[in-house]
Amino acid sequence: MPKDKVVFWFPFVTSNFAHMMKKSFTYCMTLFTLSGLIACQGKSQSTFMTAANNKSLLWEVSGNGLHQPSYIFGTMHLLCAEDAQISDPLHSIIQLVNEIYFEIDLDDLGELFNGATMGVMQNDTTLSELLTPEEFSRVKEFFELHGLAMQFNLLQNMQPMLIGSLVYHAILPCEQTDGMEMAIMQAAHEYHKEIKGLETAAFQVSILEQIPYGKQAADLVHSVDSISAGTTQIEEMIELYKKQDIDSLLAYSLKNDGGDSPEIQDKMIYQRNKNWTNLFPPISKGQQILIAVGAGHLGGEKGLLQLLKNKGYTLRPLQNDRNILVKNSTL
Repeated sequence: MPKDKVVFWFPFVTSNFAHMMKKSFTYCMTLFTLSGLIACQGKSQSTFMTAANNKSLLWEVSGNGLHQPSYIFGTMHLLCAEDAQISDPLHSIIQLVNEIYFEIDLDDLGELFNGATMGVMQNDTTLSELLTPEEFSRVKEFFELHGLAMQFNLLQNMQPMLIGSLVYHAILPCEQTDGMEMAIMQAAHEYHKEIKGLETAAFQVSILEQIPYGKQAADLVHSVDSISAGTTQIEEMIELYKKQDIDSLLAYSLKNDGGDSPEIQDKMIYQRNKNWTNLFPPISKGQQILIAVGAGHLGGEKGLLQLLKNKGYTLRPLQNDRNILVKNSTL
């Protein structure tokens, strides 16, 4: 693995795991952590403006038999709290749609707990067995320095990639962290919207099971040892996210994937994109939905947006900056 690359390419369940662990340890051990037209309200119609240069995290899906548009938003699972804010157009869409789909159902605590229990390594394997004493000591010291000693000590039997997601959390330059999913969830609850998942937490953990524990442990050590490079990478990824440049974000993520094999990349990213594309017709039939998944899944020739275009849908980038007001007109 190149020395300047740090591994932060996790399925959603791992990042959610880190967020929950940091924000409330007791809560985490239970959850475990682990635009379009037609916002018809009375006689009002809301028009979402088209974004310039196709750069947006928020997209409208129309055509191909849809009577009303649905929407896709690219999330980032962990951000500084001040950056995890939803725009006015996204807020209006949350109010408009019938259902909201995340990668997993974040309202189902049993689902999250089930995924977490599946994250335990088989055969009672522990992290210390996968590392040399020197490596284990360095990793332990890192978490102690970042105030995560208790979490680290209690996670010794978890898959190392789950533990590694805490590294990302630890190096964010802020005390309070959040994810875009949590911000969307808050608004969804405000409007009593039903939350659903495109896949299960157990499925996500099953992908991790295909990565040998030894490689996961080696990646964890490398991330800790290369923390300076990792901090730079996280800052650059967040900057690309703020610019809403989904194609560059995907390219950057793949470039710094830590040496994952094409097979693992395919299972972590592209196969899941295909699965979600195939789910779109039945879950959007007769209703408007919002799909909110990691922004790395949106861009590229094998991204969710292009796959939906290939199926005959029309995709339109929507302006998603804060303080962009939705235009209202009377029908």
